[in-house]
Amino acid sequence: MKKQIVMFSGGASSSYLAYLVAKEYGKENTILLHTPTYAEDPDADRFRTEVAEFLGLPITVEEDGRDLWKCIEDNKCLPSFHIPFCTTELKIKQSRKFFRNLENRGIDFVAHFGYGADEWRRVQKQSVRLEVEGIKSKYLNFERKIADKEIKRIIQEEWRIELPRTYKYLKHNNCIPCFKGGKGHFKQVAKYYPNEFNKAMKLEEKIGHTVFKDCTLQDIWKEVQSTKNQVTFFDDMYGIPCMCMD
Repeated sequence: MKKQIVMFSGGASSSYLAYLVAKEYGKENTILLHTPTYAEDPDADRFRTEVAEFLGLPITVEEDGRDLWKCIEDNKCLPSFHIPFCTTELKIKQSRKFFRNLENRGIDFVAHFGYGADEWRRVQKQSVRLEVEGIKSKYLNFERKIADKEIKRIIQEEWRIELPRTYKYLKHNNCIPCFKGGKGHFKQVAKYYPNEFNKAMKLEEKIGHTVFKDCTLQDIWKEVQSTKNQVTFFDDMYGIPCMCMD
């Protein structure tokens, strides 16, 4: 039996994907592969651990050795949606390192990604890219059209596991901030994770480069501070959700 590699970011989607893969292919053939950036809300670790324990599977870690902030300093540039070197260096290169190790040992495998029911464009793009690399991939959440809302309900009500607190403020459970996110995402980070936002601002000042063409992070910070006492809607209104799964 091939090894089934679940790209285990630790969000709701990848957690439910891990459940589906283990159920379909067996725990003995399932590997939860986590490629850390060390820039998440600490509650992400709690959630990942509880999910892994619920599934009865260990978490396999393949890491670069740097956190997001050191990666940025080394590149002397802030990443963005258009130049996502953070994803490339901390996640994609690490997953490929793990895959090569399996190949060198003669182990056949399939890589599983937790894209959602409405993410067919991302599935298409990812599957083509991996096919070119000679990597087999599957997308069970997408194939079975399981809605994100239903996944979160199952985890909370049936698994009895509390979702990561980041979901109260952000669309994902990845880096804070996610430099591939939109302005709305950065506004939420400025409001609810000011320490992390200030780290990004300091690097912006030090490097002399910013994320967006028409404004700086300093501009976003000032805007949020001027409106922080106003009632705002949840950030579903803003930006592009990031799902760094590989």
